[in-house]
Amino acid sequence: MGAIEIGTIIAIVGCFVGLAGWLNGRDKRIADDGEWKGSVNAKLDSIHNDISGVGKDISEIKSAQVEANKKLENHETRITVLESKVDGKEKTA
Repeated sequence: MGAIEIGTIIAIVGCFVGLAGWLNGRDKRIADDGEWKGSVNAKLDSIHNDISGVGKDISEIKSAQVEANKKLENHETRITVLESKVDGKEKTA
């Protein structure tokens, strides 16, 4: 009867050791996953900030393009006026 009790105690201790090992491994995996998710979140935040910066740059480029188009229209009008003046002088000469 003593052998059965010792075997049972060894089995119970073995179960506790196995359970402790499993819990330790699970906690380690959870910590590693948390670290991985944290690095992924940091990278996503970096990408998000870069993309929002690109949007700001695009809006600045669009406003600069609008101003350049206005200047171009002004120059086009002035050139047309000058061409008409030159054509008028050539006909009279």
